[in-house]
Amino acid sequence: MRTGLCFLALSLSSGLACSNSAQRSGQISLSPCRLDGLGVEARCGNYGVFENRRTREGRRLELKLAVVPALAAGARPDPLFVLVGGPGQAATEAGPQIAEALREVQRRRDIVLVDQRGTGSSHPLDCKDDSESSLEKRFAPQLDLALTRACREALDADPALYTTDLAMDDLDDVRAALGYDRINLWGGSYGTRAALVYLRQHPARVRSLVLDGLAPFALELPLFVARDGQRALDLLYQDCARDSDCAGAFPGAQDQLQRLLTRLEPRAESVALQHPRSGLPQRFPVEREGLAAALLNLLYVPSLASLIPLSVDRASRGEWGSLVGSMEAFSSAVDISAGMFLSVACAEDLSRITVDEAERQTRGTFLGGGWLSRLREQCASWGAASLPPAFFEPISGNVPSLLLSGNLDPVTPPSWGETVAHALTPSRHVIVPGGGHGVSTLGCVPKLIAEFLESLDLGALKVECVERVQRPPFFTSLEGPSP
Repeated sequence: MRTGLCFLALSLSSGLACSNSAQRSGQISLSPCRLDGLGVEARCGNYGVFENRRTREGRRLELKLAVVPALAAGARPDPLFVLVGGPGQAATEAGPQIAEALREVQRRRDIVLVDQRGTGSSHPLDCKDDSESSLEKRFAPQLDLALTRACREALDADPALYTTDLAMDDLDDVRAALGYDRINLWGGSYGTRAALVYLRQHPARVRSLVLDGLAPFALELPLFVARDGQRALDLLYQDCARDSDCAGAFPGAQDQLQRLLTRLEPRAESVALQHPRSGLPQRFPVEREGLAAALLNLLYVPSLASLIPLSVDRASRGEWGSLVGSMEAFSSAVDISAGMFLSVACAEDLSRITVDEAERQTRGTFLGGGWLSRLREQCASWGAASLPPAFFEPISGNVPSLLLSGNLDPVTPPSWGETVAHALTPSRHVIVPGGGHGVSTLGCVPKLIAEFLESLDLGALKVECVERVQRPPFFTSLEGPSP
């Protein structure tokens, strides 16, 4: 979710088991394939669905999918389906990193990745900007209304047909075609919402849920980002003040940031430096809102957030290199279909947010509300779906659910996990102290997930081990943290 926004070799028998499962249904043919970030061979294929599921007429979309077969000869019959975030990420691109972390799950269960309609290789709703990798785009991230309109006009798709409910019916078709009766769902960020929608629409098919970084409908995606981001920033500076090295190196660090933001308020500051990846010289403006958005993105990842006090200190003195380098590290790891983001966010979130609510929730935050206003303009020209009020009702269910939150998360903090925990029975909410946006790969969390999927005994999980995941030490110089 954004604003603006890898194992042992597979045995031959486990690979054939997956292939035979699909062949029995006669609907999907899987072939050996390699996915970036996954160190073993997967099996890939495609499955066709109607773009318009309601009329079941017209264009068909080919959904790309990959199965990472279980290692055990006697694999469990219920696989783990991975639902990634954004909205707009592709499971076959962002999901392999999760599969790598969950190798203990893969010992006994297939892991299934399906590119949701509108993402990856499933008829992506891409709105490409040739200059999007430029530093100017990184630090002046005003949403480009003209680009959105041009993309909408050129788009070979109906944006109203790319909402979460339709995608989860697609997913159930894939489940049936692969020959699985019941499945476990792992969802991260927006993928948690997708998993909850699947539970509502196909409850008999869900064995368990693992939800990381909860984003229920109550989140109203853009509305609370500024508030929750401010919480994460405040926690960062509180921890800096309590850390003798950070406090000594950057006294009054949060006030220094406020002075920098104020300095950029009336006009952008021209910055000249070499691009961190290409090495080519660039001159670009840094706007207040661009800096704020960059800081929010760094807060997603605690190891990058640990650079914020140092980077702000240097930027205050006109040295922007460390902040630019940190932002490039974040941006190069994220690939989202912008059109898919708009189809979901405009229909499922922004449609419910009033101007007064937006002003109230963003007032006094470092991020502010200007970007949300421009998103509203984009949505007005995008043509997203109009969904009935019942779609937004809280989703509940009787299914074993392991809920995970990072205490430092700037967009889906633990409060949203608590909201969902009250609606799912039985459930257990685990908060990782030093975790940011997404904690499934940290410390002992992969082991907890594997143990839960094997037994479904939430009470038996020894979750105290997550306390060892703490915020990374602050950088006090370009050489790193103080020794």
